[in-house]
Amino acid sequence: MLVTSTLITNQKLTADSSNMKYAFILIALISAWNMQAQPAVTVEVSSDTIELGATVEVTYTIENGEGQFVMPDMDKLPVVSGPNSSSSFMYQDGKMRSSQSYSFTLMAVEEGKIIVPAAAYQTGKEKMAINPVEIFVVNEKQKSATSQKKQETTKPTTTREKKKI
Repeated sequence: MLVTSTLITNQKLTADSSNMKYAFILIALISAWNMQAQPAVTVEVSSDTIELGATVEVTYTIENGEGQFVMPDMDKLPVVSGPNSSSSFMYQDGKMRSSQSYSFTLMAVEEGKIIVPAAAYQTGKEKMAINPVEIFVVNEKQKSATSQKKQETTKPTTTREKKKI
């Protein structure tokens, strides 16, 4: 009888151990799924201040996103080119990384501000708002006066000559 109860206890331990293994694997899979790279959205502007008649490029980049980019309303803006898009996908060490970019080229047709309206990125039920972008348009005289003041206020740097001994 003693031998039989020991066998039953060992069988229970084996069954409990295999259940524990399955539970551990399930928890690990759920954790790995939750730890996937979250989407990151960035907005880049080639210059925040431009001269009248110059162009500026606005680029929206989505890293590791599986949603949909909702473009800003560009109807009232001086769009020269766009929307231009590019995508890249990379598998490295068993992980997938992706990047999508959408760019617009705008031309400064009048002095003041160009305001690119808000955009959004939607994944399932979640919607990520992307703030509007401001670009300042100045005439050539204002820009050259501003850059001249910057040059006057910056101290000249001295460099030492390097010598081998």
